[in-house]
Amino acid sequence: MYDIYLKDITLIKNERKILADIEVHFPKGKTTVVIGPSGCGKSTLLKVAAALIPVDSGNMFVDDNNLRKMSSQNLLNFRKNSSFVFQDSALWANQSVYQNMSLPLKLHFPEMKEKTHNDKITNMLKLVGYTDSIYLRPAAISNGERKMVSLARALITSPGLIYMDNPLVLVDPSVAKKMRKLILDLHNTNATIIGNFSSPKLINTIADYLVVMKEGKIVESGTVESIHNSKNPVTSSIINSLLNHS
Repeated sequence: MYDIYLKDITLIKNERKILADIEVHFPKGKTTVVIGPSGCGKSTLLKVAAALIPVDSGNMFVDDNNLRKMSSQNLLNFRKNSSFVFQDSALWANQSVYQNMSLPLKLHFPEMKEKTHNDKITNMLKLVGYTDSIYLRPAAISNGERKMVSLARALITSPGLIYMDNPLVLVDPSVAKKMRKLILDLHNTNATIIGNFSSPKLINTIADYLVVMKEGKIVESGTVESIHNSKNPVTSSIINSLLNHS
């Protein structure tokens, strides 16, 4: 688990501020969901918080340690104990399902015995519901199966910090049901989850904290109760349009 704090984060692309003066805290051991209109910067914020995108200014703190001043070993440990579930799956196209699953294990657990390595891959794919061949490449499997593999790959190292960028979007109901159950199970552990989901029902079920965004800025953040009771008209409008229906 990690406590994540972003301070004065600004990200500029093509002379446009994608994120502006971001200051937000993602509490350790809790599930924080980022909500807001389409295109407001939710996915970008998640990738910045995961240290996947460099920013133009500002700092990111991991358990009070400034990421920009972190030693290479501490940064590697952060990578080892965190993972990202991408909206587009982000599987290596020229690698098989097995190879995609194997990469994080080889990187972070090079000493792992082959049998343990293979058993972890088999068990994790079974857990998410993937039943096709592990030797197929991503192009040969369905979108839903790619989403399953992406989630399985993110969980293969048993991370304490998990970023989820709308993993259930464009997934058929049977696949979404299996993945939703796994996300709910993760929520009931001590893992820190930072997510962006499109399902109001799922958000209302798992969120401990909400971060409300609009046009690259954070409108408000806090506990679910405080956000739902907010007097800020922008927050209220976003909550009503995105969460107050099932």
